[in-house]
Amino acid sequence: MRTTLDIPEAVFKKAKLKAVEEGVSLKVVVIRALEREVTVGPDMAARKKRAQQLFATLDKARNTTPVGPLHRAALYDR
Repeated sequence: MRTTLDIPEAVFKKAKLKAVEEGVSLKVVVIRALEREVTVGPDMAARKKRAQQLFATLDKARNTTPVGPLHRAALYDR
């Protein structure tokens, strides 16, 4: 199917460069990107959800109380 798209110049340049580096056509690069975008399956959604939960847990566990400068003797006391 043929269509016309307006692609920002910076994105176009990156896509064209990727195509040249890989030795494929711009069409191939665009099709691969679109396929990845539209085929996000339940597995990917579950992975994203787990990652968000992990990052939320890490944020809660982050030590926000500053320790201050440590001296050699204080390190051995811990």
